[in-house]
Amino acid sequence: MSENMCRILFARGIGQEVAPLFDALIKSAQNDPYREKRNKKTQHPDGWGYVLLREENVTHYRSVLPIFNDPNAENLLNSLTEEDSQVVLMAHARAASQGGKTLFNVQPFQFSTRHGFSFWFMHNGDLDKEALIWKAGFKGEELVNASDSYVFAAYLSKTIDNITPEEISRRFVLGLETTRTTLNTGTLFLLPDGSWSAFITAYMVNKYTNSLDDWNYARLIELKANDLYAVASSTLELYHEARWRTLNNGTAISISGDKIERFSLGDACGP
Repeated sequence: MSENMCRILFARGIGQEVAPLFDALIKSAQNDPYREKRNKKTQHPDGWGYVLLREENVTHYRSVLPIFNDPNAENLLNSLTEEDSQVVLMAHARAASQGGKTLFNVQPFQFSTRHGFSFWFMHNGDLDKEALIWKAGFKGEELVNASDSYVFAAYLSKTIDNITPEEISRRFVLGLETTRTTLNTGTLFLLPDGSWSAFITAYMVNKYTNSLDDWNYARLIELKANDLYAVASSTLELYHEARWRTLNNGTAISISGDKIERFSLGDACGP
């Protein structure tokens, strides 16, 4: 079982309000005290990526450089600082657990489906890749160097018929069944009319809920402040002081415009 976990951020709000959260993600990836407590490592250096959705355009970027060493991260931060309109940002800083440390495995991944929608997907945690491949009906020899997160995203692309929370939750059952550490995910859907919706999950296995250091490292935190809404890895609370709250283990959140719904994603509990 891998001890590596990525740091993630989903944020919706005015760009200027999102900017400090992205800055906290950069700092979390460079120096993560929660990770250091578990395995003496402090960084998430294995590439990073983001998708930034504005009303008139979308930017998707991935790099094998560490987020804290990539000038494009600073460029994005500066751009957000000057942005006075609403954006949706989904960003991921990788600490590799499975799959090569290559550009192919850097997240978020993008998929287009035959059902009239496309999506970006990011995952923090470790899944049983072999079980995923077998249950999804994929060919293992085609996915030798792909990460477990990529395999699960490919499965979602193959099986999600529509983007109702009920349908998405149904497809996440396989993720729950194959989770080795956490199933902390963000999925951003884009429809032909230009509208978007998002689906977020926060889940960790019992081993992690029973250890304070593991729980601290693995949990997701949530921030609501006027028009700003964000879900992020726990380390961001150390670099951006705000009224964060920890999401209950087993939480799923559906976001569509100003509407936010939450419900249980399997039976789970935490300390």
